[in-house]
Amino acid sequence: MKWSQRQGAAPAPGYIEKIKNEFSAPDYIISVLLNRGIAEYGKFTELIDVDNAPLSSPWFFEDMEKAVSVILAAAERGEKIVIYGDYDADGVTSIVILLRFFRDFMNYSNVGYYIPSRQDEGYGMNKEALSGIISGGAKLIITVDCGITAKEEVEFCAEKGVKVIVTDHHNPDSRKIPGMAAAIINTKTSEAYPNKDLSGSGTAYKLMLAVAEKKGIVVNSALIDFAAIGTITDIVPMSAENRIIIRRGLKSLKNPANTGIIALKEAAGMEPGKEVNTYHVGYILGPRINAAGRLEHADRAVCLFASDDENEAAEIAGWLSGINDERKRLTQSAEEKAVDMIEKSFYPDKDFLLVFYDKGLNSGIAGLVASKLSGRFNRPSFVLTMGEDGLVHGSGRSVSNIDIYEALQKAEATMEKFGGHRLAAGITIKEEKIREFTETVNSYLKSRYTADDFEPVLYYDAELTESIMVKDIKILDKFEPWGEGNPKPVFLIKKAEIRDVRFFKGNTMKFYARHRAGGRDAFYNFILFRYTDEDKDTIKQGNKIDVIFTPKINLWNNTESIVLEVKDYR
Repeated sequence: MKWSQRQGAAPAPGYIEKIKNEFSAPDYIISVLLNRGIAEYGKFTELIDVDNAPLSSPWFFEDMEKAVSVILAAAERGEKIVIYGDYDADGVTSIVILLRFFRDFMNYSNVGYYIPSRQDEGYGMNKEALSGIISGGAKLIITVDCGITAKEEVEFCAEKGVKVIVTDHHNPDSRKIPGMAAAIINTKTSEAYPNKDLSGSGTAYKLMLAVAEKKGIVVNSALIDFAAIGTITDIVPMSAENRIIIRRGLKSLKNPANTGIIALKEAAGMEPGKEVNTYHVGYILGPRINAAGRLEHADRAVCLFASDDENEAAEIAGWLSGINDERKRLTQSAEEKAVDMIEKSFYPDKDFLLVFYDKGLNSGIAGLVASKLSGRFNRPSFVLTMGEDGLVHGSGRSVSNIDIYEALQKAEATMEKFGGHRLAAGITIKEEKIREFTETVNSYLKSRYTADDFEPVLYYDAELTESIMVKDIKILDKFEPWGEGNPKPVFLIKKAEIRDVRFFKGNTMKFYARHRAGGRDAFYNFILFRYTDEDKDTIKQGNKIDVIFTPKINLWNNTESIVLEVKDYR
């Protein structure tokens, strides 16, 4: 693995001196700021004062006035409103935001929702589902986390006399934008809206805020916890507004009001009243919500958050935890099978694309397995399975510097349809075309990249030449939440002399090391998870290593200390 130092933005005149004087920030903290584009004082104060910063006005969306008018008119007439969403956690939370707002704040009960089956219907709107919704009496459909390319489906609804408000955060296709929609709420199509990285749930939340404002309804921080869950699980960039949503949502999640969230936290073993961070949402709560749509139907997840019955919520939360365990088992089994097959025929110098086809694989875990394969082999990877429609469906995941969507465009003739972005994509293809697809994409990647382009790179923010202090890490903590576009800070120490090594359960190694910094010795506690026999042979008392790590503060017996989590060493 290559190591590379991040290259930061050029600082504005006087910026570094001002930060150092006001916050006593050392050089490595300054490096973190510059590496994330925080190169002027205004951006810095926006970063650390996120708790008091205002959200952008929902009225910046070009069609927001129209959307709100249509919703209020439908409610005034008592018409049935149906929220049509996606089956992932962002889609589920988007539905819940609007559903609970209509019921709890507008006291409007003639509202329902629809989520397509991942296995039977796939992503987005479809005419068969819409026919059922319209037959059920719906006069207004609000899409959440989908719909921006559903031109034919929206036209179908319009022909039936049903209005559609599209709320979506995905990129539009100019050929497919649903022009007959009553309103389109999408940051990509609204030039005036400043945050182009809102999630689906963030977009739904903005629609809710606009309706509430027009009606004079005070919502305070209600339902922002769902916007935070969707924003975190959809891994959107950590723009200023997304950070506000997440910070406020995490505070709400500490002591949530929603019965379903309380039950899910309990089922996941999270202690009530304890701080909740992005890890808890991304790796504990989020996967449980997603598991429903992956293996069964996401309707159960919506039911959890729509219920005020503690017993019902506890039952559904327990079921979600169980189905998530099954998801883990199936993913691990499929990964092992895929790895075994790939390793038998993988040639790094010529195989720039990996494709694994298993007819019987559950389509709900295809993306997860593809992610595991791309991480393990550092190659764009597609996992394919046979659908009930007789076509092969697949999910692909790329690696950081390889644009897989660009490659798919070169192989468009081999597929029935495809979509996605540079790091993730989905395809539908005929079984007999799999080999041609593989060869075409692989050939393009070989013409565009070299084997060196696939070597994994570990980026670090700065090499430390001074001691790490608890007060400095507390400055870093103000930059949270970490995520896409705002990665957790990573640093390099050279020639750390190992003094003591200890081993603990769970393949955890802890070692104590000396580092010469700023003309004096500094001593640090390091922790290495999932160590190997090779690690044991290298990390020994007296040896010196260069080590890349992330720092964190550990609190024990009311005493704060610094722990450095090892990312790599040599």
